[in-house]
Amino acid sequence: MQESNQSGKASRRAFLKSMMGTAVVSTAALSLDAQARIHAPHELETLKDYEEHWGFCDMCYWRCGLKVRSRDGKAFKIDGNPEHPLNRGVVCGKGNSGIQVAFAPNRLKQPMERTGARGDNKWRPMPWDEALDKVAHELNKVKEKYGPQALVMIGHGTWEKPYHRLAHAFGTPNTTSPVFGLCCGPRGVSNTLIAGKNLTGNETIDLENCKYFLMMGRNITESLHNGETLGWIDGVANGAKVTYVDPRYTITASKADEWLSIRPLTDHAFLLALIHVVIKGGLYDKQFVAEYVTGLDELTAKVEKYTPEWQEEITTVPAETVRRIALEMAQKAPAVFVYSPRRLTRTSNDLGTGMSISILNSLFGVWDRKGGIFTPQTIKVPEIDLPEFPHAHVSREEGHGDFDFAHNPFAVDVEGKIQRADGAGVPGRWPLANPQYGLTNEMWKAMAEQDPYPLKALLTAGGNGFTNSTDYDTVRKALLNMDFYVAADVSPNEMNSYADIILPEASYLERYDDLQIGGAREGFIALREPAMQPLHDTKGSWDICKALSQRLGLEAYFPHDSVADMLDDRLKKAGYSLAELKEKGIIKKPADDAINFPREMGGKSVFPTPSGKIELIPSQLQALGMEDAIEWAEQPRPKDGEFHFTFGRVGFHTHARTQDNIWLNYFMPENLLWIHPDAAAKLGISDGETVEVKDPKGRGGKIAAKVTPRIRPDTVFTVHGFGHWDTRMTTAVGKGLSDSLLGSDNREKHIGSISMGMNMVTVTKV
Repeated sequence: MQESNQSGKASRRAFLKSMMGTAVVSTAALSLDAQARIHAPHELETLKDYEEHWGFCDMCYWRCGLKVRSRDGKAFKIDGNPEHPLNRGVVCGKGNSGIQVAFAPNRLKQPMERTGARGDNKWRPMPWDEALDKVAHELNKVKEKYGPQALVMIGHGTWEKPYHRLAHAFGTPNTTSPVFGLCCGPRGVSNTLIAGKNLTGNETIDLENCKYFLMMGRNITESLHNGETLGWIDGVANGAKVTYVDPRYTITASKADEWLSIRPLTDHAFLLALIHVVIKGGLYDKQFVAEYVTGLDELTAKVEKYTPEWQEEITTVPAETVRRIALEMAQKAPAVFVYSPRRLTRTSNDLGTGMSISILNSLFGVWDRKGGIFTPQTIKVPEIDLPEFPHAHVSREEGHGDFDFAHNPFAVDVEGKIQRADGAGVPGRWPLANPQYGLTNEMWKAMAEQDPYPLKALLTAGGNGFTNSTDYDTVRKALLNMDFYVAADVSPNEMNSYADIILPEASYLERYDDLQIGGAREGFIALREPAMQPLHDTKGSWDICKALSQRLGLEAYFPHDSVADMLDDRLKKAGYSLAELKEKGIIKKPADDAINFPREMGGKSVFPTPSGKIELIPSQLQALGMEDAIEWAEQPRPKDGEFHFTFGRVGFHTHARTQDNIWLNYFMPENLLWIHPDAAAKLGISDGETVEVKDPKGRGGKIAAKVTPRIRPDTVFTVHGFGHWDTRMTTAVGKGLSDSLLGSDNREKHIGSISMGMNMVTVTKV
C-alpha cells in the first residue's frame, strides 16, 4: 500500500519512491528495444575528461563557493563547492549563468580609445602597452596640475580591491564603493553605534534555530543569497513563525504566516511602537539588559509618546497587531530576529530605522544566543607588507586590509592631509559615514559641482553610475567634467560609454583574485583561480593595476610577480599555503559553540562600544549632537492621483548588471509596473496595457502594467535594473523602464547616504 499523509493524499516520500520505480522501469524498457528503434550514425561517444577549478561567484555579492568544470581549456559548467559555508554546494540560476559572462559575444575584448563624443560609442582598438602608457600619462597630468586628490576611484565588485590600492598609492583619499552610500550604510552604522558590531553584508544569524522572524521588507527568497535563503528555509521548516512587513506581497510574503502591508516609508514608526510596548510591558530580557545594556531609562522616556495607536494612523498597521507581535516575540526570545531590509537607503531617517531594529534585537537579548545572532569564527590573514599610503583616512591595522575602518569607523582630521571630497568620515560634514567605502552619491555631486576642490580624473572598476543611483543629470555632468576617465570592466554599459580609455578585464572565470576571507559559524579562506584562459585580449584586475603601478612609479604597492605569488605570501603569513588552499578550494576553522554562542556556554558577550555595552542611546551620537536620530521624522505621502514609487530585487537578476546576460534575460526580459486593481480601475488600466509613469520632475517613461492585488492601492512597484540605452548591450537595450529615473535622490540627514524611496509618481494610460 502506498504511504499516505494525514490528508489522504500521497506523501512526498511515497511520490518520490513511485517516481524512482517508474524511472527504473523506463530505463529497463529502453534498454530492451533501443537498438531496434535508434539508428545512430556513429558509435556511442565517450565524453572527454574535464578539469575542476575552485572559485567564488561574482554574479551577486554573496560570493558563493564554486567548483567550475572546464574542458579543452574552456569552462562549461558551474557547480557549488559543497565545503563552502555561504552556499553549501548550491548555485542559483544567476550563478549558473556566469558562464555567459565569459562567453558573451558583446563583452569588452580589447583595449579601446574613444574617438567620438562621450557616450557616442565610437572607439578605436589599441594595444595594451599603448593603452596603459596613455592612462599613466593622463593621470600624471592631472596629478601635476591639480594634485593627487583630483583622482576619484569608484569600484563595484569583488575585484575592486587592487584599484582602491592603486588610487590610495597615487595619493587620493577619494575612493568609493556604492555598497555604503547607496545600499547598506545606514544598517551597518546603526549596529555599530548600538552594539559596536557591523552586522551587515553576510549577517551572522542563527537562522536554522530562530523561532520568530519579523521581516522588515527583507525579501530573502528573491534577493536570493543561497546560504542565507537555505538557512531561513531550514528555520521555517523547524517551526519559526514569519511575520513579513512590506507594502508588496512578495514571494517571501507568500511563505510567511502573516503579511502586514505597511505604508511605504513608515517602518520606523512601527518599530518605535514595538519598542514602546516591549519596554512598557516589561517584555525585554531583564537579565541581559541589566548586565549588558545602558540607556534604558533615557530610551523609555523617548518612546513614551510612540504608542501603537499613534503608529496606526501612520503605518495602517492595527495597534493590537503591534501589541500581539511584541508579546509573541517576547515569548520566543532570545531565538527571535528583527530582520532589516538589505538596502536601507529609503527615507530621510534611515539611521533611526536601523537603530530601532538593533534596539529591538538587543532588548530581546539575541546576541550570542542560539536562534539569535552568533559571533563568527574568523581566520586572520595579514595583508602583504606595503608602504604607508600618503593621505588621510587610511588605517593599516593588522588583519584589516589596506583601508579597513572596522575598528575605527569615525575619521579624525590629520593636519596637512587632504580630506575626502564626499565628506565621508570628515568632521563637520558626514562624520558617521564610513570612509573606507565613502558616499558614492555625494562623490558624484562633488565631481559635478567641482566642490570642495577640483576632481578631474576618474577610474572606475565595474559598476554603472547611471543605474545604481537616481540622478542621471548629476552623473552625466560629473562624467563630462572629467579631464580623463578610464574604465576597467568586463561588459559594456552606459557609464563606461563615457570613458576615454576602456581596459577590458578577464571575467571571474579567467583570473585569480584576492582571497575570500569570511566569518560564519565556521571561519574560512576561499580561492578564486582561473578555470580557463582568457578568451580575448583581456587582463585580470591585479595585472592591470600592477602594470599601471610600474608606469606611475608605484610598483612598491604591487611587489609580486603574479597574483598567485601574492596569495601564497598572504597565506604563509597565516600559516597556510596556496598549495594547501588548492586542495579543496577552501580552508576552514570549525564551528565552536563556545565562540559562536558564548552566552550559551557560560561565557560573556563582548560589545566594542565606548562603554563596552549595548548603548540604546549611543554615546557617539550624543558627542555629535545627533540624539534625535531615534525620533520619528515625518515622511511624504502621495496626494490624490499620486502613488508611492517602490522598486526592488528579483531572483533572476542582480542590480542592473545581468539584464544583458542571455540566459537570465530569457527568464525576465523586461520589468513591469505593479499596480493594485482598484487603482488600475480608476485609471482605466487593464493588465498588460502600456502606461506612462512620471515623477514631479517630469522624469519617467513607458512600461507595461501588471495589475495585481499583491500591492497596496497607494503604491506602485517595478523590478530594478532595466531600461538600458547603451546599444552595445544587445540583449537588454530598450527593454523595460529604469527605476533610476523615478527614485528620489534625497540625503539621509545623519549619514549622508542617499534616500531613494521618497518620490511620488503619477500613472496614466497610454
